[in-house]
Amino acid sequence: MTRDTFKVATHAAPACGPAGARNVAFKSAAIEVIRRGSDKFAILGDQSDSGLQGNFYSGFQQNYSQGMVVKIIPENSPEARNALSARETLGADWQEIVAKGTPTTCE
Repeated sequence: MTRDTFKVATHAAPACGPAGARNVAFKSAAIEVIRRGSDKFAILGDQSDSGLQGNFYSGFQQNYSQGMVVKIIPENSPEARNALSARETLGADWQEIVAKGTPTTCE
């Protein structure tokens, strides 16, 4: 990618469903934006997928994956007005969420 653009790729448990997988990716993107020293970002690309895992003996479960291309937006740029805020995305306890790191599954 580039210095201001990165990709987030996540997988979520079957119980999460596609919306849960997307939420995990979105939170992961916000966490990474903050870790890179910024707050504003935009999603440039968004791709979801699903597949089956398991076997005939134990059964099959559907799993979900989500990929996002994220661009960090400088605070003083004209794009900042329409950009998303990583801190607002994560909520009032954003510092605790960033300290915990990337979520491993939906909540």
